[in-house]
Amino acid sequence: MKIVNTIIRIGLGLMLLAFGLNKFFWFMPDFEFGENVGAANLFQAFTDSGYMWPLVGGLEAIVGILFITKKAFPAALLALIPISVNVVLFHAVLDPPNIGPALLVAIVNIYFIYKNWNNYRHLVQ
Repeated sequence: MKIVNTIIRIGLGLMLLAFGLNKFFWFMPDFEFGENVGAANLFQAFTDSGYMWPLVGGLEAIVGILFITKKAFPAALLALIPISVNVVLFHAVLDPPNIGPALLVAIVNIYFIYKNWNNYRHLVQ
């Protein structure tokens, strides 16, 4: 099981690093929202406002590196919570057909927090 956890951790880390760096360098194609004007407008507003970079992109890239290297992993898991919540809510409300990857990130985040609960126990007592 330890090997599976390592593969999942590094895979999520690489995904977060790629999506984080993409917000700086735009090397991936833009998202297609089809007829969904609300999702496209909100995403464009996030991009134009500077919310997507350096804030979200920087945090995603840093968390991705921390996942890959397993440095400060418990802190990286906490930093991933607002990203997970925002991405899931965005897709749940505005872009339900593309919610799969967002749910995957949130589920993996919750799973790793559960597996590392001893690091957080003192925060909730």
